[in-house]
Amino acid sequence: MTTATLICDMQFGSTGKGLVAGYLAENEQPDVVVHAFGPNSGHTYIDRSGRKFVHCAVANGVVSPRLKTHLIGPGAVLNLDLLFSELEDVKDLLEGVAVRIHPNAAIVSEAHIRKESGSMTGIGSTKKGTGAAMIEKIERQVPSGITANSQHDLVKRKGDALSIDVRVTSHSDYLAVLEGANHIQIEGAQGYSLGINSGFYPYTTSRECTPAQICSDILVPMPMVSRVVGVMRTFPIRVANRYDEQGNMIGWSGPHYQDQRETSFEQIGQEVEHTTVTKLPRRVFTFSREQTRLAMFQVRPTDVVMGFANYCWSTGHLHRIEGVISEAAEDFGCGSVTMRTWGPTYDEVERIEGGV
Repeated sequence: MTTATLICDMQFGSTGKGLVAGYLAENEQPDVVVHAFGPNSGHTYIDRSGRKFVHCAVANGVVSPRLKTHLIGPGAVLNLDLLFSELEDVKDLLEGVAVRIHPNAAIVSEAHIRKESGSMTGIGSTKKGTGAAMIEKIERQVPSGITANSQHDLVKRKGDALSIDVRVTSHSDYLAVLEGANHIQIEGAQGYSLGINSGFYPYTTSRECTPAQICSDILVPMPMVSRVVGVMRTFPIRVANRYDEQGNMIGWSGPHYQDQRETSFEQIGQEVEHTTVTKLPRRVFTFSREQTRLAMFQVRPTDVVMGFANYCWSTGHLHRIEGVISEAAEDFGCGSVTMRTWGPTYDEVERIEGGV
């Protein structure tokens, strides 16, 4: 019987999903990993040897010792140059691994990137062409070169040149991989509070960021998911605001919940974080009970990871935050904190027997 573990962010993104994905893949050893990423979100993992993976197109579950197939779902938005650059970086892990792209995954072009470079400044967009590519896909023009289905030959040539088994597959063959899997690891992107319907519209991403949406984007039936790992962090972040050359703010990344306040990395005694994709400084906020309850209701995690535990200035502060999570988990019949992260590496992941 096929089982699946789904990893989902419960805040504004950048909670440490990449670390969790790599850690779980090394320990639980899925034979299939699948995602529907776009080039607008990055995922970082540092393994026990110190090797660093920073991915926007390849799942961090690629480190699984028993991996057979890496699937890229129909809801993905792919920059092919970025995809093959990342695949080349992990070529040593891909021996005997098939990388398969669903034919309906969208392909970002230079035209999409140019279109976003002159717009969307007001909402702090990453401007990687993701939204523009999704819009073109939704428009359903005939003929269309927006999907991977039109890129069979190019993908094959690029893969063969690197001696990597990467192909655009058929819909039925894609589903056959899911059906025949032993254990699937599903990696979500961005965060619940950025959902276009659940978040602070229009200061959101272009789709929902819940397990239901993640499963829809990769064609995994929800009943197949036996475990949902919700990832949170002690001090949630939002991406950077945008400024012009004169220092005037021209783009705001959005509001926060009523029961939290914006602080600074200096005030919490930490170095300034920069986003994986844009390299701009992040905004940081206090922990929110409201955000926790709303995310718990929608995500319904079986396990919660408390990320960035090292940012708490006292054990009491960490326990208060985890207490908020436990209360919400009890109210909605969800799992509570079963893991903490104390830094960005494999060795800084703590398992909590019995949960908090």
